[in-house]
Amino acid sequence: MIEGKKVLAVIPARGGSKRVPLKNIMLYKGKALIQWAMEHAVASQYIDKWVVSTEDRAIALHAGEHLLNRPDFLATDRASSESVLVHALYSLLPESYDFAVLLQPTSPERLPEDIERCIEIAVKLDGNSNLHGCVSYNEYGKRNGAVYVVKVKHFLATLSLDSTHHYMMPQSRSLDIDFPWDFA
Repeated sequence: MIEGKKVLAVIPARGGSKRVPLKNIMLYKGKALIQWAMEHAVASQYIDKWVVSTEDRAIALHAGEHLLNRPDFLATDRASSESVLVHALYSLLPESYDFAVLLQPTSPERLPEDIERCIEIAVKLDGNSNLHGCVSYNEYGKRNGAVYVVKVKHFLATLSLDSTHHYMMPQSRSLDIDFPWDFA
């Protein structure tokens, strides 16, 4: 919780990656990608609850009590991060959250501090701006996929991760694993 605002983190981890089969449970520096994301969620002082959204049995074992079963139709190449986030928010009703954080497992170099800075920025902007969240970018101005923070009310009204402040992360922490060689 931050300034009386409840924060939910969702870790989207489907099993069917085409470029890198079983990507989310592959090891990076000795840990499964999903493990990195879960540790980041636990380490963030502002996250009140976190879940792993998956349809995959192996990933579900990693998630343990934090598992949120995802329907198969939300585990395809065409399923968007937005649809996964909507599913998570509605699945957890009647619990409600002011802010939601999306933490992709493919960003193992992200730090808990990056998550916290994005949350702080989103909370600071709340009601004082046309921006309704915070998204991490690399130093070249491209989204790096590490952290997405949205104001839940605005997100559910627009179903968009846009209209957000840009939080710049150094290139050294902006790794987004999409290909086998990214593990090197």
